[in-house]
Amino acid sequence: MSMQTVYLTCMAGGILLLLSSIVFSAFDDFFDLAAFDVCSIDLGEFDLDILPVSMKSLCLAATVFGSVSMLLIDQPAAIRHVIAGVSAYIGAFIVQNITGFLKNHQSEADTIESICSRSFVVNVSIPQQGYGSVASIGQNRSVITLPAKSVDGSEIAAGTKVQIVNIAQHVAIVMKQ
Repeated sequence: MSMQTVYLTCMAGGILLLLSSIVFSAFDDFFDLAAFDVCSIDLGEFDLDILPVSMKSLCLAATVFGSVSMLLIDQPAAIRHVIAGVSAYIGAFIVQNITGFLKNHQSEADTIESICSRSFVVNVSIPQQGYGSVASIGQNRSVITLPAKSVDGSEIAAGTKVQIVNIAQHVAIVMKQ
């Protein structure tokens, strides 16, 4: 088996596995579950994964390794593999850390009931018979901001704690607590 065949297999395998995760949603659960925190550094709200071990990052690493190796086919094998390996690691490192950051900072509210059960404060004052904005408070990782109007059409000043009574046409109907 030639080296070009190995590189093409790495490229094709990585791309096909990632594409199959898009086409078949069942694989997406596998791609999400197959992420491990083997070697990570906690930097407050951000975990930096030094050793990127997830299916998405490994697929990218295989694709990058094969692609860079094909581009450097005229170089000696040792140089070609070191450059391709470092490139694959950097790509996998970036993918692992970006997806991890996005996953840790996604909204935790998934239903109207879970949104309405949060505590909110008016962050843009609501004028009489007008619209303003409210933001959730007291949540560790996610903040929900919604356009809002008062239930009775009265003015509500910024900083006032409110309760969401209903959400109609993507607008929170609120009343003072």
